[in-house]
Amino acid sequence: MSALELRLPYRTVKARPFPGLAVGLSLLPSLAAALLVFGPPPWRGEVGVLVGLTLLAHLLAFFATDRMARYPGREVWGLAAFNLLLFTLLLLAVLALGRLYYSRAFLLLATSLAFPLLLLYLHHLPPVRLALLPGGLADRLRSIAKGVRPIEDLEEAEGVVADLHHLDPRALPLLAEASLRGLPILHAAAVYEGYTGRVPLEGGFGEGLLALSEGNRGLYPYFKRPFEVGLVLLFAPLILLLGLLVALLVYLDLGRPVLFAQERMGLGGKPFKAYKFRTMRGAPREGAYAGEEANRVTPLGRFLRRYRLDELPQFWNILKGDMNLIGPRPEQKVLAEAYAREIPLYPLRHAVRPGLTGWAQVEQGYAEGKEETLVKLAYDLYYIKHLSFWLDLRILFKTLWVLLTGFGAK
Repeated sequence: MSALELRLPYRTVKARPFPGLAVGLSLLPSLAAALLVFGPPPWRGEVGVLVGLTLLAHLLAFFATDRMARYPGREVWGLAAFNLLLFTLLLLAVLALGRLYYSRAFLLLATSLAFPLLLLYLHHLPPVRLALLPGGLADRLRSIAKGVRPIEDLEEAEGVVADLHHLDPRALPLLAEASLRGLPILHAAAVYEGYTGRVPLEGGFGEGLLALSEGNRGLYPYFKRPFEVGLVLLFAPLILLLGLLVALLVYLDLGRPVLFAQERMGLGGKPFKAYKFRTMRGAPREGAYAGEEANRVTPLGRFLRRYRLDELPQFWNILKGDMNLIGPRPEQKVLAEAYAREIPLYPLRHAVRPGLTGWAQVEQGYAEGKEETLVKLAYDLYYIKHLSFWLDLRILFKTLWVLLTGFGAK
């Protein structure tokens, strides 16, 4: 029996420290721009401070992009642009608050040079070549992965992927050969997660049960809540202004009340009242899917739903402690209880606070029915298992794209 070759981006398979190549590339744009704008060193003190701060900003942009790119997704150029813009804005804020010297020509040139170098860094390594052994979840990987082809010899592989719980007996000689060669043996479930961004639930619920126990979240959960509340308070004036405008539009469209409250399932399975702007005529029905209510949604309501403006009142739920900014979306209590009876692992979603946005929302969009909810649960369990600052930042970035495109709205 021969194995199959599976090629995957190295960041989704191998956890590596921040490499020296990234550090070197992050320093080049600022130094090159300084040479072109200010001439060769030594530079006067204020120029040296500007160059040093720009070096730091680009180093942080490279580091953040490297960490965020370790999660599944194809929007690499967007990550690079997002982080360069973010840290350049922070740099400008530091220069303005400190009343420090700056040069528009230098900053523009340095940032323009940093973008292609950051993309070059993200693409410089070839994909990891893995030998996929048949059986169990590995067969599922074979059906969804692109570019799978037979591999002639394990010498061509950098590792072996196998579902050791459901390994095809005919693949045992290949597994023994891989061990003798010293090739790393990767569990098919871990590779599946890195490829899809979901915890595998297709063949049963065993892997999902490990989602909470295997997670290594470090200290982040302890400062996640203060960080998110601080972020909401920082943008509170803008949120309040936008909320008042939407409230006025809803009043003109549907009259009073402009808000409605719906019972949703929160942390630990404890219900709470989630607030939203009204988008449809009449009172919402408990347990009804959004698609079933489409004929009652007004044109303004469709616009608000498309760009998630109807969810602005849920920032109050965040401040109250009912929700986080990022986490699994809270489901209606009636539906959550029904899903819990049909899907044994569904209550695991309630191990963390629900969020205004989440991994399932930016990857899948709105879900209704058991099958779509099972996929949504797989995304939610991935988030719970891999909860980190960088994953949350990746979700925030993708949320901006969702808001601009209206992806997944109902």
